Amino acid sequence: MFCGKKTALSFCFGVFLLVSGSSDAAFQFTNRKLGAPLEIDYRISLLDIGIGVAQAQGDLGSGQYRLTVRARATGMAGWLTGTSAEAFSMGAQVGTRVVPTSHGLDFTGQKNAFLLRMGLVGGTVSQVKIDPPLIPRDDRVPVEESHRRNVVDPIGATIFLQGQRGGSPDPAVCNRTLPVFDGVGRFDIALTYKETKPLKILGFNGPVLVCSVRYIPVSGHRMNRPAVEFMRENKDIEIWLGLVPGTRALVPLRIYVKTMIGGLEIEATRFGAVAGDPLPAAQPPADAPKQP
Repeated sequence: MFCGKKTALSFCFGVFLLVSGSSDAAFQFTNRKLGAPLEIDYRISLLDIGIGVAQAQGDLGSGQYRLTVRARATGMAGWLTGTSAEAFSMGAQVGTRVVPTSHGLDFTGQKNAFLLRMGLVGGTVSQVKIDPPLIPRDDRVPVEESHRRNVVDPIGATIFLQGQRGGSPDPAVCNRTLPVFDGVGRFDIALTYKETKPLKILGFNGPVLVCSVRYIPVSGHRMNRPAVEFMRENKDIEIWLGLVPGTRALVPLRIYVKTMIGGLEIEATRFGAVAGDPLPAAQPPADAPKQP
């Protein structure tokens, strides 16, 4: 993988991943319209060298969400690894959090391939399908049943909801901890508000929230891996969040992660969104006189 380690990939919040549907009804994915289409292009670089591209597509309307992310290695990285990935998440918007119902991932490289499907009910993991199956390891931290409850998947974790629709991005969005379950294990992402700054890219010109990020491994990881300890102590991670017009949702427009081999950066190069879920127009009383 581009990051070199699964732990670092998790910190990319699934931006390397790409959507695919599943024929299994338990992990159903639908393309039905929700009312607030979204499409973002990203450039992925490591040590300031372009190594990949990604595209996020989704719909954030009607109190629900659907998000797909597409990514592939490019240039020398693409030639050496042949890496591409596919993932999706869908579910509901409840208050200031998303509650996923389905998550899927397909990863393909020159030397291996990996498929994951996960179903959730009320924020609790109900089914997980992994192919090939996970190899048992003595140093892997056991996943407890409580680690599967009240969680969000890595793709759903890229959608941040604020209390009000539209307006300015609310710094309170940054001050939260996301309990993430990726089908293999549980980790928490602790965010802290850092600052608000302007950002201008194709299709977007406005304020973004800059959040500091910390990684907290909980279970499913291998405790003896140096990468896990590196990411646990890593204080050089941040995410920039921009508000999708006409919605309560903020999405990543930049992610920076210091990895064991250098700085990994994912930057939006194009932002396309259609304001959706408009508030209904006020209706006059039934007995009000008609305007001439």
